[in-house]
Amino acid sequence: MPPAARLRPAIPIRILVPAVWLGAAVAPAVTQAQDFPTGRFGARGVVMSVQADGRYAFTRDGQLMIGGAYGRTGADTVELRDDSGPAACRGALGRYTWRRTGDTLRFAVVADSCAGRRGALPGVPWVRRRDALALRGATLIDGTGAPPRPGVTLILRDGRIAAVHADGAEPLPDDAEVRDLAGAFVTPGLIDAHVHLATSPSGTDRRDRVERRLRNTLLGGVVAVRDMAGDGRALADLARAAAAGDITSPEIRYAALIAGPAFFDDPRVRTSAAGVPAGTAPWARSVTDTTDLRQAVAEARGTGATALKLYAELDARLTARIVQEAHRQGLPVWSHLVLVPARPGEVVSAGVDVVSHALFALWEVAELPNFRERAQADLTVGADHPRVRRLFTLMRERNVILDATLFVYRADSAAPDTSVARRREARAVEFVRAAHAAGVRIAAGTDGMIRDEDGALPNIHTEMQLLVQRVGLTPMEALIAATRTAAQAAGIEATHGTIAVGKAADLLVLSADPTADIRNTREIRMVVRRGSLVER
Repeated sequence: MPPAARLRPAIPIRILVPAVWLGAAVAPAVTQAQDFPTGRFGARGVVMSVQADGRYAFTRDGQLMIGGAYGRTGADTVELRDDSGPAACRGALGRYTWRRTGDTLRFAVVADSCAGRRGALPGVPWVRRRDALALRGATLIDGTGAPPRPGVTLILRDGRIAAVHADGAEPLPDDAEVRDLAGAFVTPGLIDAHVHLATSPSGTDRRDRVERRLRNTLLGGVVAVRDMAGDGRALADLARAAAAGDITSPEIRYAALIAGPAFFDDPRVRTSAAGVPAGTAPWARSVTDTTDLRQAVAEARGTGATALKLYAELDARLTARIVQEAHRQGLPVWSHLVLVPARPGEVVSAGVDVVSHALFALWEVAELPNFRERAQADLTVGADHPRVRRLFTLMRERNVILDATLFVYRADSAAPDTSVARRREARAVEFVRAAHAAGVRIAAGTDGMIRDEDGALPNIHTEMQLLVQRVGLTPMEALIAATRTAAQAAGIEATHGTIAVGKAADLLVLSADPTADIRNTREIRMVVRRGSLVER
């Protein structure tokens, strides 16, 4: 519909008309306006959509104001008649000349009995909306493991991938903004499969700090994150703001936490449930054998969480019951690899979907400590132990993903007292190498998303580098760990993780080939989120 300033309630605004008028006779005869510009044009907040079938519509904020049909009576003359919409001038025929210069369309009135249309349509330049983005000339790395494909064009529309084809195989859409990516590489946007955004929303995770981290993380190529439990109130609001576009952020998926009663003395869970008695928050729930698990899981779902996280002080029987109920209610289960007293093999046998922290594999063999001491690893247990090898075989058979978190062990080994930390890192690397050799799917997660300062790159780039340089994955395998497998871990594989028609247009464009050197994921040329370029 024409500009809002022209639309007064006393004079309902109307506009355009069909190629073949139905009902009343029209003179002279109208022919279909095949050369009348089609597409979407905008002026003062109103969008005019002109279709090749002779229909048009005027909308504001996605709401129809006027619909109608148009026909051509001369080389540069069009007749318009409204037939639908709350501001339509039904039955009033309007005739206009039109002129297109580049992306701008202008009208001049010849005759129109509709005062609103006569005053509004010719009063402004209508500028073509570039609603599609065409990326051409790129080398495509689609995240499936297929070899890179040079000379590919991607058409992005309405936040989705609308087409993928060889350069020149199909004409580019008229409404596409075209970016030439010759020499560049397009991959799925990266996904960090292990972050914590809201452990202390009143302190270190204050909202302004988290928004800055999320913005820098997106600029660094990460288009989605899997949050491993925190304050459900803050996480719900962050996820909503990210989905609505209110903040510059990756997509956020997050878990509600379930653990045994003793865990709720942990200061981290207290800060993430401030104002609520420990263990009673629906996003941080204490459970025992007598807990109504149906109710507990339902309340967790009600927080907006997309998964349950199992943390500590759960035995094998209770773990299996929680997993069964969560799956019954449609929630995946993300778990630490050891829950104490539940050993890793018991956790995997319970049917969890993803397990975190490779180093915990040693508790399949070592004597289990009090759950608070589970990080005090018995580093004499290696990946060659038969029970550890059986654990990884079981994970492969049960299709359980390993969120390895090598970055967090590397970060620990950089601390002043490094002797034990470095041994822990080396043992974690050994376990990931053995798991990968056994066929376990590896997801790239950091447990430490990004440093706080502006300009920092997200730590997922280091995680991928560790998977290649320390574990022995190929660069392609490490890239898949941070795209397809991480998407599977987060439960968003239907929309993310690989590049295909219909999937989310959340992409990373690199200046160098990451399959030749995984460090090239840092060579970021641009990031695409929901089909739009994110300014760096």
